[in-house]
Amino acid sequence: MAPLQHLRTPLGRIGTSRLVFPGALLLGATLALSGCGAQQSGAAAIVNDTVISDRDVQTVSAEVNRIEEGGQKLSSSDALLSLILAPYVLAEARRAGKTVSASQARKVIAKVADPSPSTITFVQMQLAVQQLDDASKSSIVDELGKAKITVNPRYGTFNATSIAITPTAPNWIKATAPSPVK
Repeated sequence: MAPLQHLRTPLGRIGTSRLVFPGALLLGATLALSGCGAQQSGAAAIVNDTVISDRDVQTVSAEVNRIEEGGQKLSSSDALLSLILAPYVLAEARRAGKTVSASQARKVIAKVADPSPSTITFVQMQLAVQQLDDASKSSIVDELGKAKITVNPRYGTFNATSIAITPTAPNWIKATAPSPVK
């Protein structure tokens, strides 16, 4: 078994772009998203006032992919989605008494010599969500529905209903038409 192969979760397998919480469609949670994406340089996303940096997203993706020999690679968008979900999943896991320690996460990614804090958080989230029941997941969806999540269009758009990041059209920067000459 590959080191992360067992990280199949009720949200889906690492590396899939359509992770879905049960009950998300029933809640119909919607978020106000900025059409311009993240408002801070170097930000992949801003969740409430917390910045998730491009560097963290790229580091998580690279470190996880380093140990996924021959398996499906973790995309940057999927890494970002997990980092967006992590504080909500980890808080719910604490509340439910199902925390996952950093040392447990390090054992799963033992092939990574010195994993970044973001990679540890990513793995903790993936392990914790497997332990949560549907009521806990619904609570997470409720909290996500209250959050202000702004994603850099480079990664896509956060969809609160399906709990996914959907790709943005490649030409997300709109050219303005020149003013007519008078």
